[in-house]
Amino acid sequence: MSRLPEKLKLYEVLPYLSLPSNRKDNAKITLWDFKQRKNLVLFFHHGFKCPHCSAKLREINAAYSLIQAEEAEILAISFDSVRDAEAFAEKEGIRFPLLSDVKDRDSAQFTYVDEVKQALYPSLFITDRFSAHYQKIVDEADELPPVKEIVYWLGLIQIECPECSHL
Repeated sequence: MSRLPEKLKLYEVLPYLSLPSNRKDNAKITLWDFKQRKNLVLFFHHGFKCPHCSAKLREINAAYSLIQAEEAEILAISFDSVRDAEAFAEKEGIRFPLLSDVKDRDSAQFTYVDEVKQALYPSLFITDRFSAHYQKIVDEADELPPVKEIVYWLGLIQIECPECSHL
């Protein structure tokens, strides 16, 4: 079990990211779609065939309404194809966008690429409407914090950031 060095500086504006999603017509989703509107939880993962990553996606999905209550959206990113994302979302009832970084590998701005697995290292970023507040990059998704801790961080952002909160 190891934790890799952080790639983003905390409280700096998030890098631009625009990727196709499992949403209708494979519409591209960009982080700028949410800027100044929603806090974000970004989950970079090995892919849908990874049992740890699939379990984390199901765990996050089960708490999706709690995360939305904190004025946040979840975006899950992998090297899997949009078609694989659509199939996984349908099979598992995933309610949040699954993004595909097959071609551009824009995700390297946020996390590392495991060249052996040809996949992204599992990583979690919790952001306010402008910048990252929390980040963790690990070897396996089961080393990431539980959803309870994610919701805690989002609540903390709501309290600390008047621009990011309805409170």
